[in-house]
Amino acid sequence: MLQTRPLGFWLKLILLSACLLVSVFFQGLPAGGLDVAEACELRAGQTYDHEYHSSHYYEQLQVFPLTTKCNAEYDLVPPWINPALAILALLNASFIVAMLIDLSRRLRSRLF
Repeated sequence: MLQTRPLGFWLKLILLSACLLVSVFFQGLPAGGLDVAEACELRAGQTYDHEYHSSHYYEQLQVFPLTTKCNAEYDLVPPWINPALAILALLNASFIVAMLIDLSRRLRSRLF
């Protein structure tokens, strides 16, 4: 049978993964800055396609996946941000489920 862990162990893992999730999210969120055209041309050296940006405007307002595209080929959001967000969200959820399973085992062992 699996060994139960202290509640603080699970809470620390949940807090750590949540902090990492938030920090990665806020690292990718402002990738374009306030002026996307300027960020594309000056910082990334890419041409800004206004028609493409305006036709895909609602995609860039989504919480996940984060995207700020200069044109059809280049995204200002680093390519590692979205996979890291997905992995950290799944990790956080699995820690919460593991903590709940651990708590239910403790309660069941005390009741029976």
